[in-house]
Parts: sequence; structure tokens; C-alpha cells
Amino acid sequence: MSQKVMRIAASLLVLTCLGAQAQIVPRVGGISAGSVWRGNLGGILGQQPSRVTMDDLGRFDQYLVGAGAYCSALTAADYAANRLMMRSMAAYVRTMNAYTSNAQMRSSLGRLSTRISAFPCAWVGGQAEPLTFEPVPPPVAAEPPFSLTPPDVANVPAADKETFSDLQARYTVDAKRAASTWKSAGEMNARLASQHASLNADTAAAVARFQLLFGLAAGSMLDRRWDEVLEHLQAVEAETAKVAKVVGR
Repeated sequence: MSQKVMRIAASLLVLTCLGAQAQIVPRVGGISAGSVWRGNLGGILGQQPSRVTMDDLGRFDQYLVGAGAYCSALTAADYAANRLMMRSMAAYVRTMNAYTSNAQMRSSLGRLSTRISAFPCAWVGGQAEPLTFEPVPPPVAAEPPFSLTPPDVANVPAADKETFSDLQARYTVDAKRAASTWKSAGEMNARLASQHASLNADTAAAVARFQLLFGLAAGSMLDRRWDEVLEHLQAVEAETAKVAKVVGR
């Protein structure tokens, strides 16, 4: 069975199980339904803020409603990928809160924040880390909120090792460039704040998406969804170039 066919079959299984309280994480062709759940949710989170609709937020909400079905029989890699997804979800809400002033959307984002905070599948024993959902300007002289190194992935098949190595290298280069741009954005925002101004909404949203996209890329690495890793890295490259034009490197 091809990888594409397996992913389609697993996606159908995920949609069928949404809202159910499954006792065992189902697998299709060796792909866990939790992995496909993360991949499908990443497709929603990766959209440009200007393209997000209320229907998209509704789909996001439904994926969170069904999350409990994939919290059994988790591996260490599942927990790590879910932690990255949780941080990416919070970054998504922050990005949208920075971008939109639509009252209906802001209300929906508030409900999503509550659901994300209650996400049950990321920490063993329920010891969750604090999350921020309101926009936070990039601080000056602080480390960026995303990892500068890609995650370790154990037992990568021989056929995938070259692809994985290329993606690791690309992640590292992209993260270094994004970190420099992120710090420049913080410095510019501090200068603007002294003049009672701030970065425009488009630039602020692009900066906020750095953490979101690197988190999605790292999570997709752990799930060995190489095509999605590339998509997320290409997206962060575009956002970095957009911000760099405004704030410099």
C-alpha cells in the first residue's frame, strides 16, 4: 500500500473517531491515528492569518473535541510531538489574536484557548506548562521561542536517511536566520514603542508564526512526515523573508 493511500485511509479513520473515547490508538498501515490527527491539524494551523475563516476555527475546535480519543498507548515520541503541537496551537491563537479584531473570531479564539489548556495528551501525569494566548511583542535581548536545532528522530529507515539529513540541515539554517530576524523585530518594536507605536499587524503576525511553523516542522519530523516538514520550513522561510524586509537582518 502506498504512503498516500495509507494516509488517506488513516485520515478517514481519524474523522470517524472524532469525539469518541477510544481505548487504543488505532493504526493504519503502521501510521498511528494520533500522527494523522496532528498532520491534519497542522494543515489548519499552517494557514495564513488573512485566509482563516470561522469555518476553519470551527474545524480546529472539532479536532480538539476529539483529541481524547488519541491519548491512550502513547509512545515517548507521541508525547514529544503532542507537546510541540500544543505549543504550536497556542502560538496559532496568539498569532490570530494579534491579527484580527473581529469580535466573533476573538470569541472563538477564547474558547479554543480553554480547550488547548485542557489538552490531555502532552504531559505524563498532567504536569502541563503555562501557555500564553495573548499577543506578546518580541522582547529585546531574549532567546527566540523556538528551538534552533531539529529534534532527534530514532530509527529512521535507511531509505529516508538522506531526506531526513537534508531536512535537519535546512531546519538548522532556517532557524538561525529566523532567530536573527526575530531579534531584529524585537529591537525595532522597542524603538517604535518609545514613539507610542508598534509593528504593523502583518509583520507582528509573521513574527508570531515563527514559533508556530518551527513547532509544526519539528512535530512532523517526529512523525516522519517528511513532505509536511518541507512545507512548514518553506512557509517559515517565506515569513522570515517578509519580516526581514521590514526590520532588516
